[in-house]
Amino acid sequence: MNKFLVTKDTFKKIRKFGLQGRTLEFKIRAVPHSEEPVGWVKKAIEGIVLKGTEGLEPTDQVGFTFSSKDFARGQCWMRFKPASEVTVDDIWDKISSIYPSNSTGLNTETFCLGITTVKIPAGKGGQRGRAYNSFNEECSKRRGIVVIKNNDNLCLPRSLILAKAYVNKDPELVKIRRDIGKTQLERALQLIAGAAVVIPSDGAGIPELQQFQEYLKNYKIVVYSYGRDIIFAGNGVGPSLNLINHKGHFNVITSLTAAFCCDYYCEECHQPFNNKSDHRCGDTCFACRRSPACSKDCVKMSCNQCSRNFYGEACFNAHVGSVCDKIKRCKTCYKIYTKSHVCFQT
Repeated sequence: MNKFLVTKDTFKKIRKFGLQGRTLEFKIRAVPHSEEPVGWVKKAIEGIVLKGTEGLEPTDQVGFTFSSKDFARGQCWMRFKPASEVTVDDIWDKISSIYPSNSTGLNTETFCLGITTVKIPAGKGGQRGRAYNSFNEECSKRRGIVVIKNNDNLCLPRSLILAKAYVNKDPELVKIRRDIGKTQLERALQLIAGAAVVIPSDGAGIPELQQFQEYLKNYKIVVYSYGRDIIFAGNGVGPSLNLINHKGHFNVITSLTAAFCCDYYCEECHQPFNNKSDHRCGDTCFACRRSPACSKDCVKMSCNQCSRNFYGEACFNAHVGSVCDKIKRCKTCYKIYTKSHVCFQT
């Protein structure tokens, strides 16, 4: 019989890494009368640590929380560390420091141990020699994604300089994309030197992404997973450098809508959608449906076609070719509608 129970299994973004993490919460089963309490609890902790860290790579990050209503000072925790450095003895020592009597005073009814894990991507070389429909082969056939073809550990800096070239409409874009005359490599090395980043032999990951973002302050680095989840979202201000990562390799996204097979993609809330009139988020204008939202500190303008009000000329002009014929206001009951409408009926 397992000496513990999994009471919660949740996913959430871990701000420290800008990545999605998984948190498992455990409770220790009551100690049987026939068992020695300290030995039972220690075996339970060993099982919990093994369960909470199974399937992790050595570089993946692991953090621990310890909570109980018996704690006078609230929740305790252990900082994130690589999975390769996690030991049961460290966890046991922490619990022993919380319970001075070497865990004989631990109340299994109230004690909860949480383990949060974050999988850390790393970028190295290309993925050649795989079967059809592998990551790179699929990317190469999908509009909106450019494959980085390299035999070194520099796919991250290579993808960043290519993404910059697309954003800036660099006159040498073709040379950079095809690495003609090693233009892509040379610029990648210049970026590495300028940002003072050391690329590990097994490829760059989150620490290097954070360093590149610090250097590229006028760009926002965003990395998506193969399944469209956000792996990393930088804090830069400016145009986005969109990348996609799968099994350690970075490629460049030149069009989010083409890459993710949708008609529209909101970069503020990272949601794809096919009908512009159906999507609104906190940073989308209520009137014209653009992002970022238009300022309301301006003279309003009305549209005779859809009978709606807009926040200035730019907002008005933006709605004309996109949502004017899709979102209307009834002149009788003033209800906003997108489909057939009967007054005073929901």
